[in-house]
Amino acid sequence: MEFTETTEGIVLLLEPGEPVMDSLETVRADADISGGFFTGIGAVDRATLGHYDTDREEYTEETFEGEFEVTAFSGNIGPDKIHAHIQLARRDFSTIGGHCSGARVSGTFELLIVPSGTTLEHIPDERTGLDVFDLSQ
Repeated sequence: MEFTETTEGIVLLLEPGEPVMDSLETVRADADISGGFFTGIGAVDRATLGHYDTDREEYTEETFEGEFEVTAFSGNIGPDKIHAHIQLARRDFSTIGGHCSGARVSGTFELLIVPSGTTLEHIPDERTGLDVFDLSQ
């Protein structure tokens, strides 16, 4: 993994075999990121996707393996949590997507993290059971 800090944000380049979410955690620590948003594209050969069931207040996850183009990857990053969503395209152009708890780079993965200028910590939301931004700071 390589990354560089620019006036617009932090640019990351991940290499084959690297875990996307672990790489984001490393950059969060190394660049001392307390809050921001990210976007990226690339290719992965393994991804664990989840969907949240609001009635049961829990995620259901499934791991997919194959050749996938990452057509969309976005989320937010704070000191306590990295929240990511991903959309993957298969060779037949069908897509799958959801909450991303893990992905492994197969070709390349390029990301931009844009700092928010504020700390983005999360607190439980009693209505949904989800962790949401604590904007009371």
